[in-house]
Amino acid sequence: MLRRATRWLGVLGPVFLGISCTALPSPGAPGEGGTITLQDLPSTDVVPLEWGALVSTSPVPGTNASALWFQDDSGTVRMVGFDHQTQRLWAQAGVLRRR
Repeated sequence: MLRRATRWLGVLGPVFLGISCTALPSPGAPGEGGTITLQDLPSTDVVPLEWGALVSTSPVPGTNASALWFQDDSGTVRMVGFDHQTQRLWAQAGVLRRR
């Protein structure tokens, strides 16, 4: 009985392994749901006024930082990290535009 189960596992194992190794789809172009646009900050100690209001904060796992979420009047959302140790913003922000 054990020999039969081992034989089936030997036959079906590679089949399931082949199925599980299917390539993931490549990310789309910005604006097509693939990746977000990155924006360089002019300064790491000031939030640009055109970013609008701060709508939320969230912890950044594994770091000593928080994510600050801003939304402007057109609905564009920007997220930038704030390092608690250096008291500075990260050099780049993620931009999520709405259509």
